[in-house]
Amino acid sequence: MQTLIRATRGRGHAGACAASQHITSIGNARRSRSTLSTIWVPTGGITETGSESGHDKLIRAGFLRPSQAGIFHLLPLGLRVQKKIEKIIDRHMESIGASRLSLSTITSEELWKKSDRLNSVAPELFRLTDRKEVSLMLSPTHEEEITTLVANTVQSYKDLPLRLYQITRKYRDEMRPRQGLLRSREFVMKDLYTFDVSAETAIETYEQVQAAYKAIFDEMKIPILVAEASSGDMGGNHSHEYHLADATGEDTVAHCTSCGYTANDEVAKSRSKSHVVFDTNAPSSYGLWRGITKDRNTLINAWYPQSNGGCLNLHAVKDLVPELDTSVHDPLPLWDIAVDSPDTALVNIVDGRLATSFGKMHPKLSLLPEELRDDFVGPQFSTSTAASGEALNLLALAEGDGCPRCESGTLKVHRALELGHTFYLGTRYSKPLDALVSLPDKPSQPVPIQMGCFGIGVSRIFGAVAESGAEIKGLNWPRAISPYEVAVIPSSAANCETLAFFDSLTRSGTLDAVLDDRKKAFGWKMTDADMTGYPVVVILGKAWRECGVCEVQCRSLELKQEVAAEELPQFLEKLLQKLKANKLCATVNLDTLEPQQLAQVKKQLDEELEHLTSSFAQLHGAQGKFKECMRCVNSRSESPKSKSQIALGHCAERTWRSRASQAAREHALKWMIVRVTDSNEVLVPLTNSLYVRGELTNTETVLVDIGTGFLVEKKLKSAATFYENKIKELTNSLKELEAIVQQKQMNVRTIEEVLRQKMMAQQPSQSQ
Repeated sequence: MQTLIRATRGRGHAGACAASQHITSIGNARRSRSTLSTIWVPTGGITETGSESGHDKLIRAGFLRPSQAGIFHLLPLGLRVQKKIEKIIDRHMESIGASRLSLSTITSEELWKKSDRLNSVAPELFRLTDRKEVSLMLSPTHEEEITTLVANTVQSYKDLPLRLYQITRKYRDEMRPRQGLLRSREFVMKDLYTFDVSAETAIETYEQVQAAYKAIFDEMKIPILVAEASSGDMGGNHSHEYHLADATGEDTVAHCTSCGYTANDEVAKSRSKSHVVFDTNAPSSYGLWRGITKDRNTLINAWYPQSNGGCLNLHAVKDLVPELDTSVHDPLPLWDIAVDSPDTALVNIVDGRLATSFGKMHPKLSLLPEELRDDFVGPQFSTSTAASGEALNLLALAEGDGCPRCESGTLKVHRALELGHTFYLGTRYSKPLDALVSLPDKPSQPVPIQMGCFGIGVSRIFGAVAESGAEIKGLNWPRAISPYEVAVIPSSAANCETLAFFDSLTRSGTLDAVLDDRKKAFGWKMTDADMTGYPVVVILGKAWRECGVCEVQCRSLELKQEVAAEELPQFLEKLLQKLKANKLCATVNLDTLEPQQLAQVKKQLDEELEHLTSSFAQLHGAQGKFKECMRCVNSRSESPKSKSQIALGHCAERTWRSRASQAAREHALKWMIVRVTDSNEVLVPLTNSLYVRGELTNTETVLVDIGTGFLVEKKLKSAATFYENKIKELTNSLKELEAIVQQKQMNVRTIEEVLRQKMMAQQPSQSQ
């Protein structure tokens, strides 16, 4: 390459053109040159017109254009981003043995009636009829279609497991489409459907998909929060959401600073603050929310403490009353009609902190509006406990609430953007749609297939990354999904010499670069590059023309450096590797911040650093416990009759007969120490120091807590493999976390130095 550059520079313009043609015909025979003059990029103007969102910048930079409310056209740059996202997803889906297909966009309403899902989602459907008056719709998702396809094809357990996915357009008639690609009516989604013969293997599949999701978001450098979630209309009893914390998000996620517990606000719990005292002798201490069920036969009063500014958590009410109609904002007109029926019941749902005084306050509270009291003749009920028997907590989550999983942790509450969702469906769809398989022991009695469904919003990732990474100058793409990794911008009009240099730079085919050869001013092209958000920009200016020195800029790394042309390929390779390790994050120009703002940023970083350090310690502790589990399993495999002390972490013996109580046996399923005295006898812990004798009934298997609330029976070898993988995963996570902690510490030191300089600069002016 060095010889080529020097020869080109010495031959003059005609020689350069010949060299360019030679390179194009040989080096790039399999790869066309990428130039912005040959790509349609209709920019919407260089100057910002006001307060812009990331979506506004996508339009202005020429990634997409709106068609109708919530419907968008992807332009060439936008399509490149989407294809890169899809390529990453494809690779990780293939790694878990999933096959890609493409199901029809049009589906039958009849299938949705069979699955009993049509009525619950009807308002969001695009519905149509054909000339034969058959009711059809544009698919918002494909559980019914894929289950029917598999039901008509798979008959035996030998055909399972089966993993099928697609990346296609979906349609939902959003009442209020907003935030561009984040809440649209037409969108691109990856949906994976898994089919297993048993619940145990279905949960193992769920785990494998979760690991693949983590790898997908890690490769895109998107820091996600994996939150426990409700299954909603999808059905099933086990699900997680994958969120990007961002102030523009519509979802709320709670995250424990100590143990890592994470859940969305629909299912998140909190530990009640025992020090909070409510004045329950005054009616004003009671907050009241009224509602009604969908069948209009039950009136709901939700009573919660409001003297300390508490707000109602409507999800907690809906947990108790699944048929609650949350779409009704003013239920009183419906109450007026319902009270005339003797079948109408009134239910008072009372927060546990008000339960003791609710009885005596009963006469003073407005259980019914005054104008309806004489008309109501139905029964009344009150409850202050959840189905689990715990006292009800009807207050919405708040920053600083206690963690429900650990004693020391507090909850941080984030606004977040949901990018993916995983569901363990069980037989929710296979049973009504007759997706059955025969088993070897009972071939005449087929059983429903165990299913899972797993979605990733491709359009949502596109929009969320744009929103989260947007700066004043423009977009800021992570390397993995940027339209191009490198933009090469000549300061003067592109000529044959420029083309020859660009061709030599990209000849290997490993550098994803584009040349801006448009007939625009250099300043315009630089501003446009900032707005587009290329990770790296290479400038071919006067220094390049005179002495072969380029300028390399990288906004996210705050880099601006001159590099000799012959060293540029190696320099770019190393620079792109650094970007590969960078997580998506918003950047802040410290010079533009006032001292008070800097102090606030430092405070936020200190809190993040404290949380990360705590997380590091928690992960390190978990790794140690998994190693103890590994040692336990290996010890049992090698010498089951030896007398030794065995540490069991999330690993418990299959069952035991013991003089201990049921509570003691449940306690022993968690972190514990069991002393094996021979092949069958064990000491079962009641507390950290009190043990009782027990006896193993099965020494060949163990119950393994797989970390999702399920205990799965595994043979010793399988359990050892599980723990070995967990230890490796934690080791990698610890390395990544250590690097993040070091970067945060460096950021804190930088802010402290800038803050010190600003404070010193203010002192002379104050003394005057």
